[in-house]
Amino acid sequence: MDREMSIETDIDFDIDFDDSAARRIARYVHDVVTSLGLRGDSSCVEVDPRPAAYVALDGRMPDFPDHDVALLWKEGTGWSAAVEDRIGQLVEVARLGGDPMPMPVVVARWVGALLRTDFAREPSNCDFAAFVPAPRGAVLS
Repeated sequence: MDREMSIETDIDFDIDFDDSAARRIARYVHDVVTSLGLRGDSSCVEVDPRPAAYVALDGRMPDFPDHDVALLWKEGTGWSAAVEDRIGQLVEVARLGGDPMPMPVVVARWVGALLRTDFAREPSNCDFAAFVPAPRGAVLS
């Protein structure tokens, strides 16, 4: 005996449109941006497929004086600093360990240390030749 399906009773449309997680992450990133003394003009938050954020920083890292610096956040790993290589790709150069969502003041202190001249790392970190192949001249035969 075939039973006719009633959409109202047999299919559970329990779709959650709650965007509180997205708002919480956006608020957190906003608080970090504010604690850095930035306006957030050059920042963005993504929630799909996984929560992440990008914040362009003012200033340069001593090890990478010719490269723009960005702060990146991922839900599972937290904050990292990245610089743009010669072709515009972001290369992670430092990571803030610990809690993936530390207090904004902790992030601000960490970024301040990254941008100070006394935080310079070993010179080998400054070479982007490994990330971008050198242009080839004439083809050797």
